[in-house]
Amino acid sequence: MKVDPAQFRDKRIFDYLYRHAGSAPGKLALSNGNAGYSYRELLLQVEACARGLLASGVNKGDRVATLSPPHPDYFIIFLATSAIGGIWVGLNSRYTRAELEHVIADSEPCVIFARTRIGARDYREDLRYFQGRIDSVKHIVTLDEDAGLPGAVSYRDFLARQAEASIAALAAAQKNVVSDDAALLVYTSGTTGKPKGALLHHYGAIRHCQVQGSLRPAGELRQLNAYPINHIAGVIAGSVYGLVFGGTTYFLEKFDPATVLKLIEEKRISAWGGVPVMLQRVLDHPDFPGADLSSVRVVAYSGGMVSKALLERIVRDVCPAVATMYGLTEATGTVTAVAATDDVELLAETIGKPVADCEFRLADDAGKPVAKGEHGEIQLRGPFIMKGYWRLPEATREAIDEDGWLRTKDVALERDDGNIVLVGRLSDMYKSGGYNVYPSEIEQALEAHPSVNLACVVGVPDTAYGEVGYAFVTPALGQSPDSRALLEHCRARLAGYKLPKHIIIEDELPVLANNKPDKRRLKAAARKAVAPDAAQPRSSGPS
Repeated sequence: MKVDPAQFRDKRIFDYLYRHAGSAPGKLALSNGNAGYSYRELLLQVEACARGLLASGVNKGDRVATLSPPHPDYFIIFLATSAIGGIWVGLNSRYTRAELEHVIADSEPCVIFARTRIGARDYREDLRYFQGRIDSVKHIVTLDEDAGLPGAVSYRDFLARQAEASIAALAAAQKNVVSDDAALLVYTSGTTGKPKGALLHHYGAIRHCQVQGSLRPAGELRQLNAYPINHIAGVIAGSVYGLVFGGTTYFLEKFDPATVLKLIEEKRISAWGGVPVMLQRVLDHPDFPGADLSSVRVVAYSGGMVSKALLERIVRDVCPAVATMYGLTEATGTVTAVAATDDVELLAETIGKPVADCEFRLADDAGKPVAKGEHGEIQLRGPFIMKGYWRLPEATREAIDEDGWLRTKDVALERDDGNIVLVGRLSDMYKSGGYNVYPSEIEQALEAHPSVNLACVVGVPDTAYGEVGYAFVTPALGQSPDSRALLEHCRARLAGYKLPKHIIIEDELPVLANNKPDKRRLKAAARKAVAPDAAQPRSSGPS
């Protein structure tokens, strides 16, 4: 995975829009599956929005928020904001009012663009609430017609304001933007406390896209994007990537396996992927056997390990070129990767090798590198790392040390061949009988059983061992897992102290907006389930 930073070190995200609007003006850039924008049309839309922002008083460093499902509208607003030096903030449509309020109050946007209705939910009362409560919000722009929201303006009326800002003013604002400037604020999931805003820059976003492109076969890019707009997978991997490589991005407002299969076939999608749960749901859908997926040249996934059984199905039934990446929001994306391959063992067992431009080490609590084969925290250094947590200097210093090393809180080990094996999150780790246990090891063991689709393990209190594992498992298609058989399966693969004390079979697990399992809800459910007998001493346990 060789990436030459010199080729894009001084680039801004919007530079690629001008490049492709000039070289391929008629090519389709963005679509919602029906209507779409060519690169020339996209450029005109972005410039109109950018001038509207300037006319509304948005200056360099000001924040602009957007509440929307994955749709061309959101990406136009993102490009327009970052093109004038603004900092864009994505709002997840699945957030509760309290969650939305935290992000809006913390980021203090001066403008909010919003759909007033997404699916069955009406956001008008929420938007009225923010209008009267958060002083920074000067303008609310509705993205749907006839929204009926007093004090707001329609997007059509907002665009009419562009006449108040000249082309020269736009050019001057763009000239003042440099590659290291912040482009977006991405709020972390907040599994421990309230979400923190990671301030990401143009260079980091472009660099991730270049790395992503280096992992995949060359050729025309046509991709799907069903990720929420507040996630780097949705904004950078799913949107900016298409722009950087002059491809076509089809947005899905809601992830739906049947729609995914239909669009792959109809639009001749060349690059398909997602988090493991999304891949599994598509392959298990009744329409999958009859779908024409011959256009897919690469399947890429991130956000978790994929079972060997699922990878074998992908390689056999979809595409023999599969790539995976390990990254995180604070690093603006990829830091280790496996380039497109059909090596199922490598994909199932590792997260690949560090990308060439990434300084990478596995370190102990004192920051000293550990020996090969030993557990250590993944620590990273490079110009792609976030600028810091928004208005949280202490949290930033805790995450990035004086020498510039980012502490990821992910634990891994290096194999003899140089590939990295992800062990788990420090925050997910629990102690059982004095031993450190990382849930991902148990999850991978469970998912290796042919009757298991997905496994999620959390630690729960236990008077004898301190904590023990509580595993939630969903069945593979047509299978009926047996808890005792799964325990024996794990016993052959794991040390006794790692064996889960409880294995619960569920039809499905709660997921976050990015389709990853919601471990917070699962941990609460597990703790509630064991609470009645947690006070009773246990005479024996996993051994």
